[in-house]
Amino acid sequence: MKKVLILLVAAALFAGQALAAAGSSNYLYDSNEYAVSAPPAYLHERTYMASDFAGAEGLTSLKGMQSATCKNGLYYVTCANRLVIFDGSFNVVYASTSYIGPDGRKVDFDSNVGIFVTDAGEYYICEPNRSRILHFDAQHALLRVLDNPGITGVDAGVKYRPTQVAVDEAGRIFVIAKGMYEGIVELNPDGSFTGFYGVNEVRFSLWNLIWRNLSTSAQRAKQSLWLPTDFTNLCLDRDGFIFATVQSSSAAESVMRLNAKGENILRVDDDDPYPDGDLWTNKVTSTGAPVGASEFIAVDANDCGVYICLDATRNRVFAYNEDGKLLFVFGGPGNRKGYFRGPVDVDFVGDRIVVLDSTAETIEVFRVTDYGQALMNAVRAQYEFDYTTAESYWREALRYNQNLFLAYSGIGRAMLRNGDANGALEFLKLGDDRKYYSKALEKVRNETLKQYLVPVALGLIGLIAAVKLLKAGVKRAKERRRTA
Repeated sequence: MKKVLILLVAAALFAGQALAAAGSSNYLYDSNEYAVSAPPAYLHERTYMASDFAGAEGLTSLKGMQSATCKNGLYYVTCANRLVIFDGSFNVVYASTSYIGPDGRKVDFDSNVGIFVTDAGEYYICEPNRSRILHFDAQHALLRVLDNPGITGVDAGVKYRPTQVAVDEAGRIFVIAKGMYEGIVELNPDGSFTGFYGVNEVRFSLWNLIWRNLSTSAQRAKQSLWLPTDFTNLCLDRDGFIFATVQSSSAAESVMRLNAKGENILRVDDDDPYPDGDLWTNKVTSTGAPVGASEFIAVDANDCGVYICLDATRNRVFAYNEDGKLLFVFGGPGNRKGYFRGPVDVDFVGDRIVVLDSTAETIEVFRVTDYGQALMNAVRAQYEFDYTTAESYWREALRYNQNLFLAYSGIGRAMLRNGDANGALEFLKLGDDRKYYSKALEKVRNETLKQYLVPVALGLIGLIAAVKLLKAGVKRAKERRRTA
């Protein structure tokens, strides 16, 4: 027995070292919001540095990345003064530090930040220091320069500094401008100003209100202004909705999905925590560990409703499904493989996930594991309303991870939709899916009533009739005895 225990401990230590070497902060949260271990859904595959690319020259000050949805399947990466475009194998197909301006002269890139690529291969690059956005065609020729659009409703002293951009199918341009707390800047296709979109409301606690009311005018003057939190990143999903992140530890909603009216329509069950990253965080500064809540600085969404968010507090990637359920976590602060020193952007690249590390000047590529593939297949099937297929993949994912409460819930929901409400109850209970457990329980009750209501009702009617007949018989017998 002692030898067996020693072997188990050794195996656990070996597994932990293997996961650490792979860059694995793999965990989920149970129904009580406590962290539980999970196998890695994505593992570090490769680190790319400037020396790995012929023609890239350097990856200094990495800023942003987007994979093109057009047929060429290219990946566009911006540095502060450089644009680099890769193919699917991360070979450089185009790199430049300049472009030809409207007057025919060469112009050097300056302070590149956000980039967006259209289905046609055209792309937009933000240059905040020059207060403009550059629009190029698929052959890298400059089409137009979108200068300050004449934004109204802001302080005259606020400079227009676009940092992130996205363009929808109708050609509308959505811009995050640093220091503009009114919301995301919305532009017409011609670049003229439309208005602000997805305004962040100021939120404060009751204690803030009490303290401010008790403060003197001199103290209030020294206090920081109550301004809405600033957007940091955005992307378009397959349905044309905008995902946006807010970098603020005090923000009530770190990631949002905005509809055409700018309203947050991100789906989250009432019993679940909002998808804001880590649920339990360190608040003690003396430990040397990162302090405070997660702060999302980047977001990307794939074609099956999954969105990934990059946490700047602890350098982790959090993935959620369309209902805001946590799917997996990976990454963390450090110099080992799969960890990050200063990540600035995260993107889906096919079935891989890519993270740009500006401090390390590297491009970190993560591949999906067998467990992760089963998980993503289940989510995709469920997203496409193929619940039977989803159930099989959820069962496969459970073989890798018994702590995957979402799998129990997914199996239970599939069984419920296939008419097995009794069987669904057990899995929905294991998955702590109270909403669908109530639906399954109601269905079981209704089916039970349908099954037994008619026989029970007929039995009661028969019993009542028999009692009445018996009473009538007794009464007649008594009357005969009286008259006899």
